[in-house]
Amino acid sequence: MSAVADAIPLRRAPTDLVSLLNGTIETLQLQARAIDIALTVDAGPGLPLLSIDGEKIAWAVATLVGNAFRYVRRGTRRHPGGSIRVRIRADGSWVTVGVEDDGPGIPPEKAANLFRRGQGVTHGTGLALMLIEDVVTAHGGTIDVKSKCDPFASGTVVTLRLPVASIAGAVPPA
Repeated sequence: MSAVADAIPLRRAPTDLVSLLNGTIETLQLQARAIDIALTVDAGPGLPLLSIDGEKIAWAVATLVGNAFRYVRRGTRRHPGGSIRVRIRADGSWVTVGVEDDGPGIPPEKAANLFRRGQGVTHGTGLALMLIEDVVTAHGGTIDVKSKCDPFASGTVVTLRLPVASIAGAVPPA
């Protein structure tokens, strides 16, 4: 873990990630409807409770959705807007949260430097993405970005991988 991630205090609690992210996305639905963007949560079966700092993970996902709002196509009376999907899946000892959009994609030269710290990093130059990486790393997880700039199939997927930690006495949601 990096020194920055070690410095992030976490208030872990048993958390139903699906409920947490449904609530987070619900607060963004009004903004999505105003610009005719389809914003959905797609939760897979068998998701366990996670021992996470729900406030920080909710902030991370809301920030990724906010970034996607800036790049997906806004709707008009004649053409529908783009889409953003938050996909939550159990994957062995991990739970993945993917924020997927159908925007123009991130050029490879920019994607390679999304999480790189540099001197003079300020708001608007990827600082939020670096902070998201720190939050995920502090949870023992990872972050990954895949993007396509193809005119026929473009879009970006940012995937957070969070470890499933055993929670004494916790019962997974039905």
